[in-house]
Amino acid sequence: MAAMNNTTTAQSRETVWTHRTATVDGVDLHYVQAGDQNATPLVLVHGWPETWYAWRKVIPALAQHYRVYAVDLPGLGDSAALAEPGIRTAAALLDRWREQLGLGAVHVVGHDLGGMTSYAWAAQQREEIRSLSVLGVPLHGFGLQEFINRAGLWHFGLFAVPGLTEHLADGRERLLLTHFYEHIHAADAVTEADVDAYLRSYGRPGGLGASLAYYRNYTADTEAFTEYGRRSLAIPVLGVGGDHAGGPIPEISLAQVADDVRGAVLTDCGHFLAEEQPEQLTDVLLDFLTAVDNKGTAEQ
Repeated sequence: MAAMNNTTTAQSRETVWTHRTATVDGVDLHYVQAGDQNATPLVLVHGWPETWYAWRKVIPALAQHYRVYAVDLPGLGDSAALAEPGIRTAAALLDRWREQLGLGAVHVVGHDLGGMTSYAWAAQQREEIRSLSVLGVPLHGFGLQEFINRAGLWHFGLFAVPGLTEHLADGRERLLLTHFYEHIHAADAVTEADVDAYLRSYGRPGGLGASLAYYRNYTADTEAFTEYGRRSLAIPVLGVGGDHAGGPIPEISLAQVADDVRGAVLTDCGHFLAEEQPEQLTDVLLDFLTAVDNKGTAEQ
């Protein structure tokens, strides 16, 4: 049985979300839930350096149509770390969490690290995912290395060295995180108060190291994703990018591993789509999810 700890927070007059914790295989997973209990479940999986909080601007609109679950990845936010951290183990735990909560098949939307984790989830549990949306990133083995090289993403190499970044950034976590938030294209999308919210996770003892553990399985993840890609996903898939951060690259990557792929590029947007252009992203997601659900209803 899941252990639940509930706290309710009002985001607006229209939307109330609930903080919950489920213990899955001895690991506490924190998530925020919003929307009608009878609606189709939609899981949101954040990226780096973020937590569930990255979805705060899109949850109200999505919750008008879906039962929304914004989960903290293991080791981040208020979720406990895994004994063997990584994208694939996190994906497997998320599926056991889904099963424990009795959610049935779910729509999954993942950004950045969460997009990679969401693909691994869909590739491993093909019957349990209604649709997959990946935001802001290409996949390991299907365009990620080329994107790293072209965009000069130096942090992948630095973060892969065990312990080095944690040592260099000890006591300077705000400086490190702010460097990435300052590359947001939409001005003021992440405020100082928002950085404070993220530092509650990344600035605590061991918090930064727990997040960087996801970067330290790059070679093995690439090999696993390459194997996953030998069998194309049959579910509807959406790739969304920002026009100032790779544009259609997520769609191009996903087209190599799935049969039914759609894409969108948000305007005036960098890498942090849900924070920079929440209204655009919400419209794109709802158009896609509604089409998927309507098609499924028509086929029944």
